[in-house]
Amino acid sequence: MAQRTLDEPFLHVSSDRFVESGMLPERRDRVGPFAWWEEMRPRFFDGFHRCLPALAGAGNDLLVEHVIEFAEWRQDLARLLAGFDVLLVGVHCELAEIDRRERERGDRWIGEGRSHVESDGIHTFGPYDYEVDASQGVTSALAQSVVTAWRARDTRRAIDAPG
Repeated sequence: MAQRTLDEPFLHVSSDRFVESGMLPERRDRVGPFAWWEEMRPRFFDGFHRCLPALAGAGNDLLVEHVIEFAEWRQDLARLLAGFDVLLVGVHCELAEIDRRERERGDRWIGEGRSHVESDGIHTFGPYDYEVDASQGVTSALAQSVVTAWRARDTRRAIDAPG
């Protein structure tokens, strides 16, 4: 929704869109002969992270939707995006709502989002430039608040701050 709120053209980039495009084989089982995802996952996300500076370096403005699951990912992104104008937005959501959305989507293992918050500590790797609560959904007011924060940004970059 923030993409529609902007006056400038931004590419919406997310790993989910890569997957939805058919980039990965559809069959990703947790066990058995198609349990290749756990081995391939680090390479996939390393490539996803590396595509961001390639797209931005070609002159594209990006709106990146991404769960930074590990402190190492945040460090890699800070290194890869050094020199780019980055506004790091922390998107929070009530756990019960995360669970509800997973059940509704049907393409996630139930508990994945909760585990990112409770076990992985996704919001503990360092500060954000701006934070929102998306428990009530991504409304036009929420999207506009992100755009307003982007327009009011300064030269400090939360992505560079240690966790």
